[in-house]
Amino acid sequence: MARRRESAEVRKKQIIEAAMHCFQNKGYAKATIDDIAGEYGLSKGSIYWYYPSKKDILKDLFRYWMDETLKGVYSEISDLKSARDKIVRMGEFFIRSLIDDLELYSSMLVFWGSSYEDDFMRERIMDLYAQYDEIVKSLLSQGEENREFIVPNKEVYCTLLIAMIEGLVIRHAVSKALDLDSVLGEVRNIVGRVLPPLEKG
Repeated sequence: MARRRESAEVRKKQIIEAAMHCFQNKGYAKATIDDIAGEYGLSKGSIYWYYPSKKDILKDLFRYWMDETLKGVYSEISDLKSARDKIVRMGEFFIRSLIDDLELYSSMLVFWGSSYEDDFMRERIMDLYAQYDEIVKSLLSQGEENREFIVPNKEVYCTLLIAMIEGLVIRHAVSKALDLDSVLGEVRNIVGRVLPPLEKG
């Protein structure tokens, strides 16, 4: 039973990865189950065994993206003590991930686009925002408690920090031409300007 479950998980991951590639290259609307099946030499029947529709694949793809990115964020910041360092590392993580796996992050354009018409996708995206908000606000509170910086309005600063990353994802996914290595090198300076260190005295 365990082996069968593991085999099913492997096959679902193959389908998700194939769908991610198709959605990026053809767009969600134009990509078909046949296209997705062709990526791994699967049959349409084998895909329908796991996913009744293309929308169900998209929903699972979002869960996969959400799980992977949140695990990555927690892994990156868990060994750091300074709130500033955690915020910097979080920003660097997203930029490095965007450099390494544009295909996965390009899927966000599909998620955002589908959320206008699909209540499930809109709710999942809002869940994701809520989790990122919780992480960033806790870091802002920690930084104030540690006297690293002062945040006049945590809601606004949280929105601003997350929006900067989202903007990079959108612009690079569309253009594929940003010099992200240069942006990566400026993350600490940018955080320093948004959250200037308190003067010692």
